[in-house]
Amino acid sequence: MNVDDYKITEKDMAGKGVSPQPNPMELPEAEAKAVFDQLVKEVVVPFFNKFVEAFANVDLTSDADKPISTATQEALDKKVDKAYKTGSQSEYKVLSDNNFDDKSKENLALATRDRHTHDNKSFLDKFTQDFIDNILFKDNEEPYEPSGPYNPATQKYVDDKVVAIGAADMTKAVYDPENKATDIFAYADKAALLYDAGADQWYKFEIRNGGLWVVPVEAPAGAAKAAQEKTAKDGEA
Repeated sequence: MNVDDYKITEKDMAGKGVSPQPNPMELPEAEAKAVFDQLVKEVVVPFFNKFVEAFANVDLTSDADKPISTATQEALDKKVDKAYKTGSQSEYKVLSDNNFDDKSKENLALATRDRHTHDNKSFLDKFTQDFIDNILFKDNEEPYEPSGPYNPATQKYVDDKVVAIGAADMTKAVYDPENKATDIFAYADKAALLYDAGADQWYKFEIRNGGLWVVPVEAPAGAAKAAQEKTAKDGEA
């Protein structure tokens, strides 16, 4: 409804009524009356009727009695509810169960994602979903093969790799089952020595010309004590 369409202007009254007539009182009675009635009949009445007809389409229902539109009701369903604390505590706002649609929730999550307030904020800020999906937890039961030299590896992966390359043949379980933790070369040299108590001479085995030879050697360190212990043990036997 355009208000300007219902305003009476100077243009609408131009040439009408008593003022434009040189001497309306000298006119015949019927013509004089027409002159005096002209503004009302030809200007005021048409504009007034036009306004009344337009105004008839205006809803005069009071606000209290007007129904709520579907759009308004949907907006109200998403409103933020108010709650009140008891006693002297002041009013505060809480969220209802339906404050956001899915898109609004997503936008809110993005806006607040990095706003940690805990002590380990800087650590947690580095996490992404891709990072979490690639964490190798200590209770992992899924196959995992490292792709880089410093990637973590599961125990089964390491065990299988050791067996695959044959390194398992050099394990402690094979060469030191009694846990002696002794230099294998020094242990072998000592174990291959023979002692002749009568001659007080030590000998060792050597392979020469395809045969096994017994060759005299100097007494090794600690040999005297070992010889005495061996002689004593042989005497007891």
